[in-house]
Amino acid sequence: MKKALYLVLFSVFTVIAQAQSLSVVEKDTVVEVNSTAVADYGFHIKVKNTSSEDLEVYVRRAYNSPTCAYDSAYFCWDYCYGSDVDNSIGYLNILAGDEKNDFSGHVYSPTTSAICMDSTRYVFYNGKDPSDSLSVWVHISAGPTMGSMDLQIATNKLYPNPAGNYITVETSRRGQLVIYNTIGALVKTKAINPGKNAISVAELSNGVYLYSVDGASFKKLIIRN
Repeated sequence: MKKALYLVLFSVFTVIAQAQSLSVVEKDTVVEVNSTAVADYGFHIKVKNTSSEDLEVYVRRAYNSPTCAYDSAYFCWDYCYGSDVDNSIGYLNILAGDEKNDFSGHVYSPTTSAICMDSTRYVFYNGKDPSDSLSVWVHISAGPTMGSMDLQIATNKLYPNPAGNYITVETSRRGQLVIYNTIGALVKTKAINPGKNAISVAELSNGVYLYSVDGASFKKLIIRN
């Protein structure tokens, strides 16, 4: 049975690999986990059959290796599957040109008060041709103040964005800046002090990143050196 969702705020990134007949048409775009609360945090993905034929679509969890943001996960498609089952037993029939919003993924907080990010990946595939697949990465961010930000955290600023070799972080109290790449790897951490903090990002390659200041919501950072 699908469980109730709480304090939802995630980051979902989609990568389409070898997809011939399937596409994502809707997904939850931002999701965060409060790492102090015991809860079931979830998200949905709507999949479309873009081909001219009806498809029997299965789902498998291709990558699930939590380190700190969550301690267990399950997903629902034809049935709901626990962390010990990676592939759906059954399929959903998606008619040509039709869409299905039946998929939901879920994670549980480890209640460690951690500030971090994990990743997991789900693959939707054609049962008659498994190479005809759609791969969806989900990045799960966690922090002790997620869903309950106070005014101090809300006033944090980072600029310029897009950034060159340096960024400036303005904050009203001591904290930490963390930057992750789009596959969920931590690429930079920096202690910050009240006021304006000049921080070099010259070592980071051009591209899109996620950053958080003192456990606040993850936001997009673009670097163009």
